[in-house]
Amino acid sequence: MKKIFLISALLLFVGNAISQDLNKALRHYPGKIKYQKTEQDATIYEVPYPKDEVETGMKKMMDDRGIRVNEKNGFYEAKNVTLVKRGNHVCDAYYKVEKDGKTASKVYLILAEPGEDLNSRNSSHAMLAAAAGGSAVAVAMNESLGDNNYDVQIRNQEEEIRNSEKKLSKLADEQKSLQKKIADLQNSLDKNAQDQTRMQQEIDAKKASLESFRSGRSKRNN
Repeated sequence: MKKIFLISALLLFVGNAISQDLNKALRHYPGKIKYQKTEQDATIYEVPYPKDEVETGMKKMMDDRGIRVNEKNGFYEAKNVTLVKRGNHVCDAYYKVEKDGKTASKVYLILAEPGEDLNSRNSSHAMLAAAAGGSAVAVAMNESLGDNNYDVQIRNQEEEIRNSEKKLSKLADEQKSLQKKIADLQNSLDKNAQDQTRMQQEIDAKKASLESFRSGRSKRNN
C-alpha cells in the first residue's frame, strides 16, 4: 500500500496539468519491465526523489483521490483509473518504483484495459499511454511529487527544530544542575572558610593560654 502517489499524478486530472509548463515535465521514455513471467511495455519516469518518498507520496495522493491500490506480484495495481485527455478513458494501472541511486528513483508504469490480463493482453500500452498524454502525465507527476517533497522538507525542518529545542532544553537543565553544584560548592567553600576562622581562633586562644601558663610558671620560679 505504499506505491500510490505517482499513479494519481500520472492518471488523474491530467487535463489540468496540460496547461502547465511542459518544460517542468519529468524525463520519461518507453521501456520494458518484467511482470510475473512476461515482459511488458511500460513508460519509465525518472524521478529526482528517493524511493521511499515517492512511495509515500503516491499513497497519500491516491488516498486523497479515494483510489484503492493493492500490492500484487511486486507491483501496485490501481483499477478503473480515469485518464482525462481527449475524452475520458478508464484503464487499469500497474506500477513499480525502483531506486536509481541514493536520491532518485524510476517509476515503471504499465497501462491496460479494465480487467485485462497482462499475461495475455490484447491492448497496446503505447496507445493507452498516448491517450494518457506522456508529457502531461510527467508534468502532473512532477507537480505532485514536488508538492510532496515540499511537505517532506517542511516536516524534516520541523523535526530538526524539535530536536534542537530538545537539545536546548537539555542544555538548560544541565546549566541548572551545574549552577546548583556551583552553589553547593560555594556553600561548602563558605563553610570551610568559617571553619578555618573558628579553628584559627581556637588555636590562637590555646596558644594564648599556653603562653599565659608558661609565664605563670616563670614567675613562680623567680
